[in-house]
Amino acid sequence: MTEQTSDVLVSPLRDSREIAAFRRVSESTLSRWRAEKKGPPFIRIGGVTRYRIEQVEQWLASLDTDEHA
Repeated sequence: MTEQTSDVLVSPLRDSREIAAFRRVSESTLSRWRAEKKGPPFIRIGGVTRYRIEQVEQWLASLDTDEHA
């Protein structure tokens, strides 16, 4: 029996604690950013906030672009 591998790469989702550590901000800051709709993109799964690391990195890159525009 052969296994088929998928060509689709699925980004692992990170929780608020991981992203807060990555960004060096508190989890409450992330929560405030979500409420103000100004932080990195996120999704909710079963009431739990999750982030795709690639989207967080793109958001960070866009901040650099916005500051130099």
